Amino acid sequence: MKISKWHIVSGLMCGALALSLASCGSTSGSGSKKNVISAADAPIGWASYAKAKDLAGKETTPPDAVKGTTGGFGGQEVTVKTRDDFIKYAESDEKLVIYVDGIIDMTDLGSGSMVPETVTGSTFALDKWIAERTAGTGLSSSSYHDWKVKYTASQDGHFDESGEGAEVRAKMDKEWGELIDVNINSNKTIIGLGANSGLFGGSLFIKNKENIIIRNMNITECYNPFPEVEADDGLNAQWDTITVRTSKYIWIDHCTIGSKFSPNEIDKDKFKSKDGEMMKWQVHDGLLDITNESDFVTVSWCILRNHDKTQLIGASDSKKGDTNHLTVSLLHNWYDGCGQRLPMVRYATLHIANNYYSAGANNTWQRGIDRRKDCKIYSEANYFEEERKSVTSNSHGSMYDVGSINLMKNWLNDKPAWNPADYYTFKADKADKVKNMAMTLCGAGKVPVAGPTVYDPK
Repeated sequence: MKISKWHIVSGLMCGALALSLASCGSTSGSGSKKNVISAADAPIGWASYAKAKDLAGKETTPPDAVKGTTGGFGGQEVTVKTRDDFIKYAESDEKLVIYVDGIIDMTDLGSGSMVPETVTGSTFALDKWIAERTAGTGLSSSSYHDWKVKYTASQDGHFDESGEGAEVRAKMDKEWGELIDVNINSNKTIIGLGANSGLFGGSLFIKNKENIIIRNMNITECYNPFPEVEADDGLNAQWDTITVRTSKYIWIDHCTIGSKFSPNEIDKDKFKSKDGEMMKWQVHDGLLDITNESDFVTVSWCILRNHDKTQLIGASDSKKGDTNHLTVSLLHNWYDGCGQRLPMVRYATLHIANNYYSAGANNTWQRGIDRRKDCKIYSEANYFEEERKSVTSNSHGSMYDVGSINLMKNWLNDKPAWNPADYYTFKADKADKVKNMAMTLCGAGKVPVAGPTVYDPK
């Protein structure tokens, strides 16, 4: 073990900030005055909730009686640079602070990335991977493009997939999921070191877990080469970039989460089905979905970019067990060039504050906040570039707003169904400051990181 530059930087940062912060990297209120990211930081929003019962009246034990979510703070610190090490530590039973050094391509097994550079392209590794797994079947394919053509042609667009094509696709999709999917275990803090650290081509899955923090990470291009034909719904990918399901005390902060290919690009990559339908080859599912009675989740200071089905909070109207759960805060995020679901909300007790909504370079924004069954939304000082796309025009659930710019006022409620101030401390910035703050401070690499106190680059 040896002292690294990160040890030196961490010490200098803490010393310089000691007069202004209670502890290195601490936050309060909106968090807009944060100067450094540290594993010791306290979260904001619902992730800071530290009471003894949830909204359904069920007893709950917060990781910390004051801060709420703590992640792996107090556990061993490790630094990872490889796919295998990241999986090993993220899925371990230990309490850990995991620092990610550089971009880890989850699809590279030694022959190069399997994520194409263009929406219609492929890679040597992906072509080889598909050729090996389809050999000897009725859909034997020499390349990714060959597979797209043959699989789509084997299916009827008006029915769920069937026959040998369905069997071959399902087998490859299962193996693909085992390749890219990381099941993050409880009591973990994951922090990217610097501006260019994170995961490419991976899927982070948080299910039946608690006390997890993910910060300063580039988490991009969760790509699925094996979308499934679903009756009258085209080809659908199955893997989300980040999934939070039946989990609690989760904080995702200062991350850049997005897709390589825009919805407009994907819309042009189409293939003909057996019954003559031209079907879009959809390689992306959700970007950051929070479902199935998850609680005490905050997403803050993140960029969500270049994606269609961006964010689902509450999976379906039929999941009535989500009532008085799905306690989620979306604070100081930038939704940039996202098509829809910003977010789509069912049942959630949701705080949306100081978020910036923009059309992005590809102008793919179709609609913003999508109100669905029994949602309870407290909207506060958000900034929408286009009023007509800010929120869906319906009266589902409840939505109250104070101080937002360019928010369509139709069907808003005069009184809030709940108030964040009853559960945690948050002071919103004025909406006219939100755009500049988002473009300056949101995403990975915008705030210095106090790295591990001892860091062995080996």
